[in-house]
Amino acid sequence: MRKRNFILLALFSLLIVLGGCSRRDTSQKIITTTVNTYKEPIQSVVGDKYQVESIIKSVNVDPHSFSASSNNAKQVADSRLIVANGLGYDDWVEKIVAANSQEDNMIDFSRDVLKKQNGDNEHVWFGVKNVQELSRVVYKHMAKVDPKNRAYYQANFKEYYLKLNRLIQREKALKKYTAGKKAYVTEPLPYYLLKDLDVTIANQHFAKAIEEDTDPSIKDVKNMETGLKNHKVSFLVVNKQVTSGIITKMTTLAKKHHVPIIYFTETLPSDLGYYSWMDQNISQIERIVKE
Repeated sequence: MRKRNFILLALFSLLIVLGGCSRRDTSQKIITTTVNTYKEPIQSVVGDKYQVESIIKSVNVDPHSFSASSNNAKQVADSRLIVANGLGYDDWVEKIVAANSQEDNMIDFSRDVLKKQNGDNEHVWFGVKNVQELSRVVYKHMAKVDPKNRAYYQANFKEYYLKLNRLIQREKALKKYTAGKKAYVTEPLPYYLLKDLDVTIANQHFAKAIEEDTDPSIKDVKNMETGLKNHKVSFLVVNKQVTSGIITKMTTLAKKHHVPIIYFTETLPSDLGYYSWMDQNISQIERIVKE
């Protein structure tokens, strides 16, 4: 993770107190996700019974350095369910949840659903099977807290699960072309997608340094430069939401030596749902490896 922006303790304490003081009954028809990545999977399960609202909605907002507002705290306090990514990606929400005694209404995707531990790759939404499991857990949770609509949630879950299966089948077909290939990434955000495609990330130390907002070692930089010049990888994956001098240098070098570049966003553009977004991500890789 990149270094977090620290908030003055007094100000943050005031923020979460404001959230607690303004809390209304959680019969409110609101479900909150920390990032918009999870809006579609959850909305697909709850249908018209609840409105799903995301706190971070734009690709122009860096989730790693996001600071919650008092309005965000109120939204969490009023929510029937809160879905967070976990693994430090959005740990600001945990403080708000605790301040409003909302622990029973929170799902930590990484820990509760996937049983991940600190140190595991936090970009879990890049795994389609992971998101299938999230939709299952949301269905189970809603069936428990709203049993009269259990059949409705179950039918919606099954429909969305099968929809995501279409992406998984595409990945299986694509794996015939990608298995055994290597790629460079500017950050380890597509880890789960590349793993499902049997693509090895060949610059893990470099990518981790960029993610943690530190300078990659001279050795890692030289190795990556040499790899791009000598076509040691099939493509370079760039996070469009993060720019720096070293990333610009590597993308320029990749273009110079005709190494294909794939541009991913870390969170979803406001006009896309999860399925369409992942479909486009898979298509980018597909076009390159099938050329």
